[in-house]
Amino acid sequence: MSDATAFQESSSDDRRFLHYTMKITDRLATKNFFCNILGMKILRHEEMDSGCSAQCNGDYESPWSKTMAGYGHEHSFFAFELNYNYDVEGYTYGDDLSAVTIYSRQAVANARQFLDKKYIEKDSKELLIIHSPDGHRFILIDEDIYPGQDHVRCLSLNVSDLNKSKDYYTRLLKMKINENESNDNHVKLYYGLTTSQDSQVKSKSGFLLDKQCQLQLNGLNKHIDRGTGYGRKAFSCPKHDIDLIQNMMEKEGFTVLIPAMELGGLLDFNKQKVVILSDPDGHEICFVGEENYFKGCETDSDAEKKFYKGLENTPDDPNKYLVGEDESAKRKATP
Repeated sequence: MSDATAFQESSSDDRRFLHYTMKITDRLATKNFFCNILGMKILRHEEMDSGCSAQCNGDYESPWSKTMAGYGHEHSFFAFELNYNYDVEGYTYGDDLSAVTIYSRQAVANARQFLDKKYIEKDSKELLIIHSPDGHRFILIDEDIYPGQDHVRCLSLNVSDLNKSKDYYTRLLKMKINENESNDNHVKLYYGLTTSQDSQVKSKSGFLLDKQCQLQLNGLNKHIDRGTGYGRKAFSCPKHDIDLIQNMMEKEGFTVLIPAMELGGLLDFNKQKVVILSDPDGHEICFVGEENYFKGCETDSDAEKKFYKGLENTPDDPNKYLVGEDESAKRKATP
């Protein structure tokens, strides 16, 4: 009997919002922004010789690097996957990502003191709205958090039809609605639990399920332009959910970008099973089996050294991509 029929799908309480992927063009400037301004740490860094089979770096075959940044271990803290394609000069960024909301007085102070004013959109007593070197928008709330809590509170995406997107994420993906912070213009969704301050409820593999980063969907009532610099959000779930999620999406007529597959080398005994979906506006969603991902996302004490070592790599394809992912966007080789 297959996994898809042997098990029932897990509840939303057993899933975790892991990270959001951002395509970047300047690794050092981005690292300085995330670490020196926002106050995060480099958790992991990897260098890849060719494109990811699950298109984690986009639809590119070029060498690329992946840098994970966050305020703590990925088992308990939201992270950002910063992907750099060596043979891509730049991207067109659309209006798919609205903002990331972070609660941190230190980040606010850092931005006011050290961030170039051209990256500051708004500065008020309560909050600061800033942009990363590639234009990703961050809302910094000038408030402290309880020790051990995650500073990253919300990731906001824009959608064309709020009701359609709400149905997709709640009915099909089983996310819950934060009724107290939702209205006719946006809905705030979450996985896991909202328990007492001292609670530390974890999944079977060990992921923290309490008080996760929430997902906000903003209804714009217009087409969403994702450009070529679009991101991807990732959620963990029990491995046996992967086939069930794919089967459900296919039955409902929604797009499965990349059918269930395993990531890892031939000799890798901790292959990670994933499925990549596309929501009604094309926002990409990765579900990964938590059992092996928990092992794969351990913080690397040498991550920062590996990051700086990676800066020494200079692959350069004469057919370099300018901004897009198709053949027409490549720079032609010079004779």
